Amino acid sequence: MVETSASAGGEHTLFYDSKTKSLFSAGACGLGWCRNYPLNAALFHLQKVKLGDESKPCRLFHASYYHNLAVDATQGQLYTWGCGTFVDLAKDGTPNLDGVIPALGPRANTTTDLGEPPQPIALVPDDPYNIKDPIVSLSAGAYHSVVLTRLGIVYTFGAGQLGQLGRHITSDSTDSSGLPVDLTPAPIQGIDDSGQDKKVVAIGAGFYNTFAIVGGSSGSLYCAGENQNKQCGAGPRNLREMVRVKEIGDTVVESVEGGYCHTLVKTAAGKVLSMGCGEEGQRGDGRLIDEDGDEADDTEPRKTVTPVVLPEGRNAIGIAAGANHSVVLGDDGVAYTFGANDVGQCGVSSKDADGEEGAPVLSPHAVEIPTDAGQVIGISAGYAHTVLTTSKERVFVFGQNDNGQLGIGGKGAQNDGDIDREPSSRPVEVEIKIEIVELK
Repeated sequence: MVETSASAGGEHTLFYDSKTKSLFSAGACGLGWCRNYPLNAALFHLQKVKLGDESKPCRLFHASYYHNLAVDATQGQLYTWGCGTFVDLAKDGTPNLDGVIPALGPRANTTTDLGEPPQPIALVPDDPYNIKDPIVSLSAGAYHSVVLTRLGIVYTFGAGQLGQLGRHITSDSTDSSGLPVDLTPAPIQGIDDSGQDKKVVAIGAGFYNTFAIVGGSSGSLYCAGENQNKQCGAGPRNLREMVRVKEIGDTVVESVEGGYCHTLVKTAAGKVLSMGCGEEGQRGDGRLIDEDGDEADDTEPRKTVTPVVLPEGRNAIGIAAGANHSVVLGDDGVAYTFGANDVGQCGVSSKDADGEEGAPVLSPHAVEIPTDAGQVIGISAGYAHTVLTTSKERVFVFGQNDNGQLGIGGKGAQNDGDIDREPSSRPVEVEIKIEIVELK
């Protein structure tokens, strides 16, 4: 078994073999196929992602809802790819945005021939869009991308209709529906970057949000984008530049993850805080709220920021946010989940009042994996599926599988009619091996 790590996207998953520095994909969007195209049995098997014509080794990667980011290990170039029609440059060099997922950024001429999946296109060194400073971290929302460089500069590009780029858009570009986009990577605004304590050391993203953590002794959290559900703390409905989350106070923040409309924060002390939506239990505080933000059980109003308490007082060493579910990695090597569980994305049993499985999980519950699998050392949450990696170099998945995102093959399917699209409500091990599947 090879050493692996993984990143769960919307309806796909990227798997990484650190020994060969190779990247593999399962499900829709991981190779550029969109869910709107006829499903192919190949999507349910692991397929290699090629970074450039020479299939360069991968150093960093991130799967988002509809697109992906990667940095190669040789030249440090940034690659973007995903669903839909890619940017097709006109003769005068202007991008044609019809049908484009704007988070992909500027692209070369690319087709979406299903017989030969689109490959990532590098932002080459002499390209005016290229980010010169070495990239150290990647994140992305539904339609925007976030990049952190070694100097602590955060670049964003993609859609910006709700302020999720964390900066004011000066471009007049719009997508096919008329929404504002900026395909040129540019620094975020709103953070006072004077002094070492103001250097950004970590980034995160939600569906329509960008997060930045300022380093030094402060560990302050900044947020931009949609704030209808207070996923950025109290403030305007949309934040057009980075704003400090004051409700966190002087707490030193180490990492942040965003879902569709909720936010998870891990502190330097190993505690987890939550903000935003809670109608599916994704806040993890044992309570539900309705779509209007009111308590479903008419109890006392929920605070903007609430703690997530792990069983037995465990501390957290990692967090991950799906669309409406959450995952926390405890210091005991156990993954704890809470939130929506309608397709098994929490990997635990949860029954409603009628005894039916799939009820929301309101507080952290431990996910059980085989005792010989080792401790969980990596977690990732997609739209409605979850991936765990262990110290014994094993990978477990659970949740939605209608587009092959679990990477479990589909019972050896070779044709679309044989594909098993059923979700898995319990962890299933992924065999990290490459199968050659003929496209039919």
